Amino acid sequence: MKRSLLLLAIPTLLLSSCRAEVTIRLDVDEQGDGVLAADVAINNQLRDLIDQLAGDSEAIIAGLDLGLEGERSTSIDGEMTRYTTEVAFDDEESIPTAAAGNFTFFQLDLTDEGAALEATLDLAGEVDLSEFPVTPATIDTETLEAHVSVLLPGEITDHNATEVTAEGRLVWDIPLDSELYMFANTEYPSGGFPWWLVGLLALSVGLAFGVWIAAVRREKKGAAVRRPAPEPPAIDNPAADQVKSQPRQHSPFFDLDD
Repeated sequence: MKRSLLLLAIPTLLLSSCRAEVTIRLDVDEQGDGVLAADVAINNQLRDLIDQLAGDSEAIIAGLDLGLEGERSTSIDGEMTRYTTEVAFDDEESIPTAAAGNFTFFQLDLTDEGAALEATLDLAGEVDLSEFPVTPATIDTETLEAHVSVLLPGEITDHNATEVTAEGRLVWDIPLDSELYMFANTEYPSGGFPWWLVGLLALSVGLAFGVWIAAVRREKKGAAVRRPAPEPPAIDNPAADQVKSQPRQHSPFFDLDD
């Protein structure tokens, strides 16, 4: 990998408009399926310069050793031409074998709780820098970028990545003159306590209580309508009693009894 990076760095020193990007990309899902890929992208200026200096740029870039054996493809992304070598896998145990071409150590564990990644990438120990007319100190990171990009399942809880993108992808900058140590841990979101169920039960109980209260009120109202009205109490009338108690008087004109 480092030999390829240094070969790409040489023409970028000649023209500041030249640009190259190298990315080692790992995507893994919860089942352990995923893709390990190595991408090399060069802009039009660098491609034209390679054509002038060394011949067919596509053949040269495609022939670079990126430490990965797999299916190769070429795509255009704006002003960048991207050359990709990709290996698909269906379990995490096969990743270390595929990654051995670039990583000096690689370990990925997937459990029911989440994922744990630990790896080292040592480009400094791969080649003798005296073989090349450039050194890492003379390489401008704006014209030559190198990254490791990893997408793990779950929510990131701990890491030492240089950057985490909006989609949750971990990105490490690859140093050309020292070892890169990488680690990251994720956790799968837990379902938590089903508060929605508690709310549903509370709503059901509230509705049932309301129906019961309404039924009780209707029953009491109906009983009040059916109950007969009480008889009014007897009223004492002393005057009437006095009239009844007086003896009858005879009329001087005629006898009422007759």
